[in-house]
Amino acid sequence: MPGMLEVEVSLHGKIKNPGLSPALAGQAEKATMAGLLELATIEGQVVVQKQLYPGHGFVIGHLFKHIGAAKVGPLTAQFDAGQNRYGKNLIYSYWIEGVGSRNKTSSFKGYRMFAKAYERLASKPNLWKKYVGPRLMKVFE
Repeated sequence: MPGMLEVEVSLHGKIKNPGLSPALAGQAEKATMAGLLELATIEGQVVVQKQLYPGHGFVIGHLFKHIGAAKVGPLTAQFDAGQNRYGKNLIYSYWIEGVGSRNKTSSFKGYRMFAKAYERLASKPNLWKKYVGPRLMKVFE
């Protein structure tokens, strides 16, 4: 599956609490994580799920139900086909995506749903401002 996007955050303007106490740092981390998880859910999970429909990767809805977003580490969220919520991706998700070993020798090359969602995120580097920015501003108000 695709790689990881990295984002650097800097704050500008009047900040009432310029010294970052441990409590304030913890609040900022929670706010950032909540925003990243929402970003992964809306801009990742939902975008991938919208690409699943009858005749295009959707048969009974099992893959659709397994696609989701989850926190995978400090300040890291990921959308996948079940790896973080169920312990591993659905076995056939690799085939549907087009990264399975059988795709190389088959005429079916996959739908690249996760890759397309990742490319969409990578093409909008300021998208994090929509999800993380307002939450951080509330912390520093």
